[in-house]
Amino acid sequence: MSFFPPDPPMPEQDDDEPPQPRWWQAPENELPVLIPASEVLAVTDHAAVALVAVAVYSDGIELRIQRRLRRNGIAIEDWNELTGAFVEHMGFGSANPAGRFRVGVVLADGTKVTDASPFFGGGDPMAEPEGFTLSRREQGGGGGPHAYSSADHLWLWPLPPDGPIEVVVQWPAFGIGETRLTIDAGPVSESSARARPFWAD
Repeated sequence: MSFFPPDPPMPEQDDDEPPQPRWWQAPENELPVLIPASEVLAVTDHAAVALVAVAVYSDGIELRIQRRLRRNGIAIEDWNELTGAFVEHMGFGSANPAGRFRVGVVLADGTKVTDASPFFGGGDPMAEPEGFTLSRREQGGGGGPHAYSSADHLWLWPLPPDGPIEVVVQWPAFGIGETRLTIDAGPVSESSARARPFWAD
C-alpha cells in the first residue's frame, strides 16, 4: 500500500475555451513588426527607465520598457531598502500607490491614454471598451547585490493613428517626476499590415 493517496481525477478541460479579449494583451499567435527604439525615458543616480522596442501587431502596438536599479556605492542597509521598494514597484501591487510607476501615451491626434485599468471601476472586463486602452504586463525581473532590473510590456489597443507617439512616465518612489519623450513610430498602419500569424489556423 502506497504512503501517498492516489491523485484525484483531473477535471475535464474545455477545449473550446475562447481566447482572451484582444484588448487585454498582444496576440500570442502573431509575429509583430519591430520598430527600432532605444531611448532613455528617465534616469537618476540609482534608477533608470528606458524604451527598448515598439512592436506593431495587426490591431495594436506594444511598448517594451526596461527599468533598472544600481547600487552605486550606497551602504548595504540603504541598498536593501532601495531594492525592497524596487521589487514592490515591479508590478501593480504597490503598498504606496502615490509612489508607483505610471506610464501613459499621447497619440498623434492628441488622445491621452494611461495604464489605469478601465476595469477597476467594476466594469465588465469581457466587454469591449470604448476608445483606447493601455494594459501593462510585468515581464519579470530580478537582481543581486549591485543591480536589479524589470521589464514591462504595455499593450496599446486598438491600433493608434499614424504619427508621433509621446510616452509619459512618472515614478515618484524613485525621484522620477513626469517625464515625456516623443517617438516616431512611423506609419503604424503600414507596419501592422506586415504582422503575420505563426499558425494560419
